[in-house]
Amino acid sequence: MPDATLAPMDQHSQRKTSGSWAQVFICGMLSGVIINVIEYLAHRVWLDAKWNAAFAALGKTPSFWGTFVVANFLVGLCAVWSYRWLSAIDGRGRMTALKVAMAMWVIFWVIPIAGMQPFDIFPNYLLLLVVVGGIADVALGMLPVFALFDRLRR
Repeated sequence: MPDATLAPMDQHSQRKTSGSWAQVFICGMLSGVIINVIEYLAHRVWLDAKWNAAFAALGKTPSFWGTFVVANFLVGLCAVWSYRWLSAIDGRGRMTALKVAMAMWVIFWVIPIAGMQPFDIFPNYLLLLVVVGGIADVALGMLPVFALFDRLRR
């Protein structure tokens, strides 16, 4: 008798477990909106003077923020798709959400900022604040959206 845990899922079960692409897109966009709001508050409100001073030291003005808006929507989509994928393997829930959130934080905040640090372009404290701010992006912009995504899949 075949093991039931290894039996392939029928099409209806698969759809219910994995979530539709529309749900991935909507939740990914919601995550992107939340991340963009947090990033706006962090960089354009709280750290604006520090960014302006750092760019002034380079003889430049910060003018590329629009690029990050689009990128943050892609980060949101990537996060929800990754959660969808990993929850099919590890199951839904907090541990899977934390694994994905941690991976997104390392990939999109820690690695790029750590890669910039040796160039000594921006002050280290500012780079550290970006990495720490990424924790807020992940905690507020991803984890609640993963919970919503799970609710939509029921």
